[in-house]
Amino acid sequence: MSGNSTEDDLVHRASLPPSAGDGRPNSLELTQSSQSCRSIPGAPEPSQLLGSDPSSDTPPMNKAARKQPKRTSYIPAFPKPSVPPPPPPVDLSEIASRENSANSSATVEFSGGNTILNFKCKIKSTPLGILKSANIELDLAEMVMRKVKDKDKPSVGIDVDRIVSTRIHAKNNTELDVQFMSDILGAPIQNKRYIFSGNEEAIRFQTHLDVMRASGAKLKQIFGELDKRNTGQISKHSLHKAMKENGMLTDGSAVEMSEAEKMIALADSDVSAGIDFVEFFRLFMFTPCITVHQALTEWRNKVALVQRKRTSSETANLGQQGIAGKGGGDMSKYDGSWVVGGEVIMNVVENVRYSFGSKARDNLNGDNHHWVGTLSVTNYRLVLQSHISGSQTAFTRHEVNEYFDRFDIPVNNIYSISKLDSSCVLIVCKDLRHILVSFEPNETFVQTLVGAISSLAFTSEGPKDTFAFSHALQAKNPKKKLDGLVNGWDLFQPMKEFERLGLVNSPHARFYRIWSDNFSLSDTYPLHFCVPSGMSESDIMLAAKFRSKCRMPAVSWRNKKNGAVLVRSAQPMVGLKSSRNASDEKLLNLYRVRGDPHNPLELEDPSTLYILDARKILAATGNQVQGKGTEIIANYAHAELVYCNIENIHVMRDSVNAVGQASTLQDQGELKGGFADHIKESLWLRHVQLVMKASVLAAERIELNDSSVLVHCSDGWDRTSQMSATCMLLLDPYYRTIEGFAILIEKEWLDFGHKFKDRHGQGSDKHPNERSPVFVQWLDTVHQLMHQFPTAFELNEELLVFVADHLHSCLFGTFLGNNAKERKELQLKEKTISIWTYVLSKRERFVNQAFKSDDKKILWPSTSIKKMILWERYFCRWDFECHPREGEGVKWRDDWGEKI
Repeated sequence: MSGNSTEDDLVHRASLPPSAGDGRPNSLELTQSSQSCRSIPGAPEPSQLLGSDPSSDTPPMNKAARKQPKRTSYIPAFPKPSVPPPPPPVDLSEIASRENSANSSATVEFSGGNTILNFKCKIKSTPLGILKSANIELDLAEMVMRKVKDKDKPSVGIDVDRIVSTRIHAKNNTELDVQFMSDILGAPIQNKRYIFSGNEEAIRFQTHLDVMRASGAKLKQIFGELDKRNTGQISKHSLHKAMKENGMLTDGSAVEMSEAEKMIALADSDVSAGIDFVEFFRLFMFTPCITVHQALTEWRNKVALVQRKRTSSETANLGQQGIAGKGGGDMSKYDGSWVVGGEVIMNVVENVRYSFGSKARDNLNGDNHHWVGTLSVTNYRLVLQSHISGSQTAFTRHEVNEYFDRFDIPVNNIYSISKLDSSCVLIVCKDLRHILVSFEPNETFVQTLVGAISSLAFTSEGPKDTFAFSHALQAKNPKKKLDGLVNGWDLFQPMKEFERLGLVNSPHARFYRIWSDNFSLSDTYPLHFCVPSGMSESDIMLAAKFRSKCRMPAVSWRNKKNGAVLVRSAQPMVGLKSSRNASDEKLLNLYRVRGDPHNPLELEDPSTLYILDARKILAATGNQVQGKGTEIIANYAHAELVYCNIENIHVMRDSVNAVGQASTLQDQGELKGGFADHIKESLWLRHVQLVMKASVLAAERIELNDSSVLVHCSDGWDRTSQMSATCMLLLDPYYRTIEGFAILIEKEWLDFGHKFKDRHGQGSDKHPNERSPVFVQWLDTVHQLMHQFPTAFELNEELLVFVADHLHSCLFGTFLGNNAKERKELQLKEKTISIWTYVLSKRERFVNQAFKSDDKKILWPSTSIKKMILWERYFCRWDFECHPREGEGVKWRDDWGEKI
């Protein structure tokens, strides 16, 4: 197989099966617990991680523009091409399905050590269709398909690397067409038809020919590089030397020589003699490699798999979990040490192969790393534990960080899970991971596994069925500490925060009132929010009706030095008739004068109210067709309107998908223009920059202009929260502490109704058009601030990643539901754990050691695009080449929850 095949050369399968529905299996009582696995190339592109909404004010990317080209058989458009293109790769999954077909008894006889296989058939190759009986040989050693003539005549052969395609006729399934390139330069593709006595013989011939095409030529080349002395054997010494040259060993120790012996013994019991090409081919014919390094890595993986099988002969007792699985050997990973409260191990599947990638062709990429290990399925997550630990590769050229010894995939982090074929499953995660997991081919097992995991990940009850409610450590009495820990549900107290801001129990408190009506005014607003005391109840009711979803302007923050306030709301309902609302105009004027309409300073030098609309002007005015829109500035006294040009949730969804594709693909040759250009074209950093610019503008107007500011987008729960929360981080150092940061999230995101359930699909695969990484984008904005001001934040980057991960995990109840009313109805405070309980119990883990607690300055970050950097700690953590090296003083670690 050519190592430089283009995207057009890929073999795409038919569309994936639909998600498991009413008929899918619910049981995880799987029978296959000792699996050997292999890479399966040729899988299709996965569906987009997040959907698109054609009704949005900004149209999503054209679907046709995103569609990947499909491969077609090579048929030259013009005669006499100067250099014939290489044949396309073979889909080995089809070969595997032929072997395991219920209608066929075909087996790969090369695995028995044979080098030449003989077939009897008839050949139809002339224009007249004359049939001639023939004997055909497949010669593995010579890599040739040969027609055997009389003893006195030489044989006629076709090199397998010249074969373009093989195809059995659907109607007459005993006939096989073989297309191949002539050895005459510029000659057209030739075709020969081989007719066998039966379908099984036709499949047997095609299977062996295709496995030679897929693996033979490249493996022959790799074998030659390992057998440098051209002896026809790979000895343990030549193998050991090759491993050292490829950066897989540190020195020539006896332990490392022993590893080479085990690798040789895997192919031939006589270690002293080494192995020949047939034995080498037998090892790799279904895991074709394109580099020596990958072949050696695969070889080491196969040894680990075999050793694991030998130590897994007896059923393991998993203690209190009560689940039988194949264990043995080192059972420490099953002793429950990593299990959190309420988590139950439901099944263990041994000897799986897994890797990161968006399609199974990544399994052929010499730069793409693979792991072999164990899959544990629990009611909270999937755990992939590697058989080869990072410590075994320590200090080598190709060291794999211990970070990759175990992968955790919370079931609620799964966006989709698809069976690619009888042995390969693709898991697409909401945190942009694409994980391929391969098993020994078993159609029933794989289908059952996919259905069972789907039933855990996608429930009918949404948040009610998530793992947070099964978590053992529950807040049975939220008013008390939990086993000596701080109850995170008590951390944010609205009245205490209003008091800290001077909105209650202060000389200025007479200008404001706290509105609380048990969500009757707006079911997406906080239970308690602040408005000017100059507004009567009827004024408040009328003003609320003028804003989308009744999300009226409410105070987020107050500047204690000048009294200016940061206010947030949804868009006004002006519509095509340019409607006015006296109560809304009165409300905004009261915010402009800081709640005091009789302030004499306002008569002499009126202050300005700045209205920052997060949207583009075209999007804002376009919403008037739906009865909404933006403020008609002439109706508001001393007000200015600014459009901040931040795109909507659908654009952000496409943007983060593009970042994920660039960050998780390890074959950067597939990215047009390379990694840097792909990140640039995703516009992710541009979007983060615009959020930063809008927030800095709001901070400037409040701090430097002594002016109040109103921020809003469409409904006031996405871009509005980004702008208000970032502005408050700039102006108020309290929110840069760990407790303050938690309160900021509780207040500006949770209490003001950011739709976490819809944006992150909690326990559901429905409504993909509502998905969007708005909150993750805000965390990225905070990351940009921390990068520019490394001593200003008490929290470290690990806390940002932890919060981002547990948006999706549903381990904690904090982010469940869309608003405060839903969370109250779910009784989250009584039945689940707050994420802040965990954070404060592990506080030392999330503290920035460079933090200067006495630095209370306002932050004025640069908003230049040149200062925006990719959040590598979040987006690139699945690429082991991106992890910090030894000696850099920092390690990346992900925290999916521990017992506390």
